[in-house]
Amino acid sequence: MASANKQQKRASRAKAKAKQNRTQRAAAPVELDPNDDRIDFESVDLTELFKKMIDAQKISQQAMCTAFLEDPLLELVYEQEGEEGAMDFILAALIEYRQWSADTDEAGALAWIESPAFQADYVAASDAIATQTQQKPN
Repeated sequence: MASANKQQKRASRAKAKAKQNRTQRAAAPVELDPNDDRIDFESVDLTELFKKMIDAQKISQQAMCTAFLEDPLLELVYEQEGEEGAMDFILAALIEYRQWSADTDEAGALAWIESPAFQADYVAASDAIATQTQQKPN
């Protein structure tokens, strides 16, 4: 688990990134290089993922975290952006999800992510996925 200071810095970056993403989505579309096969994560529509997460949240918050962490998009983000970029994306996506699902502001979404209950459920979901991955025969 990262230190509180590091978590706060990541959360701050994610908050700024989420705001930047919303602003960019409102602006005119940008011309992308047709030869670039990388995904522009700032313009990815997360609605389907959010629908899966809200359905899973009806079971439990840990199930919602599992649905989020098992989404193939996260692996793609990690491959393209590395660990730091993936952490920023995860925080931004979770903030955006909470705003979408609970009709809250960024501060409320961030408080939810930083809550001990969410942290425990997120870590438990992550550990469960890691255990499942290790047990799968290659």
